[in-house]
Amino acid sequence: MQPHREKARVAAAGYAPAPEASALIYGMIGMALFSVGMWGAGRFYDLPLIPHFSLVVVGSLIAFPVGICLQKKRKRRHVDAYQAELVCLGAGCRS
Repeated sequence: MQPHREKARVAAAGYAPAPEASALIYGMIGMALFSVGMWGAGRFYDLPLIPHFSLVVVGSLIAFPVGICLQKKRKRRHVDAYQAELVCLGAGCRS
């Protein structure tokens, strides 16, 4: 049964790779990307961000759970693909 599991894992990783980072890292990256985006928009429109600092903080706090949801979604997609590959290999769908 072990070779089937490894084949299923490799096949699933081809089209639905498992996330390599934890949910906390995904959340922190979401916050960082939002903050850099806000900084870039502020520079482009010549808008100082210090007077609007609460908006940046609130946006970053919203971006954190969005990053966590993205990690959970990618993990669920990988698990579903792995299960489908296991079923397909067990039924002889692939050669």
